[in-house]
Amino acid sequence: MIDDAVKGGRQEPDIDVPTLLGEDHEAFTAVLSGEEAGPVAVVGEPFSGRGAVLDRAVQELDAERVSLAPGDGIDEIRAKINGGPIVIEDCQHLYERRIGGFEELSAFLEDLVSIDTRVVTGWNQYAWAYLAAVQELDREFPVVAEAQPLSAERIAELVLDRYDEMPTFVPEDPDGGSLIVTTRHQFGWRDWSVSVPIPKLDPVAVKSQFSDGELDPKDVTFGRLAAVSNGNLGVATAIWETNHGLEVRPSDAAAPTSDRDLDREEAFCLRIVLAKERVTRTQLTGMVDRLDRVLGRLSRDGLVTVEDGLVELIPAAVPAATKKTERGQIL
Repeated sequence: MIDDAVKGGRQEPDIDVPTLLGEDHEAFTAVLSGEEAGPVAVVGEPFSGRGAVLDRAVQELDAERVSLAPGDGIDEIRAKINGGPIVIEDCQHLYERRIGGFEELSAFLEDLVSIDTRVVTGWNQYAWAYLAAVQELDREFPVVAEAQPLSAERIAELVLDRYDEMPTFVPEDPDGGSLIVTTRHQFGWRDWSVSVPIPKLDPVAVKSQFSDGELDPKDVTFGRLAAVSNGNLGVATAIWETNHGLEVRPSDAAAPTSDRDLDREEAFCLRIVLAKERVTRTQLTGMVDRLDRVLGRLSRDGLVTVEDGLVELIPAAVPAATKKTERGQIL
């Protein structure tokens, strides 16, 4: 049974900051202690635990915290700056991918130069990469602390620590079906299609199933979970919560996928949501053609939710969203 700390659903999981930041932890600590000057950027994938790092900064600095939401701008930050340390969460909401969409971000960066106190900011990794390319954002922050992928062992420890009762881990049944699934991809020219075989298990797990020695199916399961989630604890936890039962096999550690290829407009819209994590329909209007149809298809594919005018990225779908947008070469 899952404990009360997880019942809320989408909160970022708890994790110790040194493990999450890896080699960047020393530089991050130096900023908090005052040994290093200048603002710091905490960068990470969606749901990877940036919030835990910012929690640490709030505690260490006794800082004011500003949590930005879709549509927020520089006024929300200025209202909270009182001369003391400040922690600003979800700074990816300070820009929009449209003409004139960098005005709030530019105003923030200008204010940042004049703030005579320690400033810690949190950024979505995909938004950070885009802004570093088009606005040279990385030059404004002398210290950048990036959330690192976690090992399979650490993911297993942190995921299972949330449960009162442990499931039974069992190996794959060699007679239970093929380890290969075949998908078909359609091409626009003459409606041709091609069959693509895809292993249900990652190469490490497949090798483990047929190796001379017998590996613990629990190790194989979490090895796969770490691989499909890219070591992202929040994503791994969401995949686990969706798929696990009383018995768990390595093939249960699978991220949701869609065989359908996205068109350019769908991929662009999904990239915006991937970089923002949540965005209003109003913000997407004007940036995405045929918005209702696009959101309907992305929702049916299990990549986003659309409710009360808010479009949100589904945590377990981060790997699929990343692959689909990168396949379309969208920054």
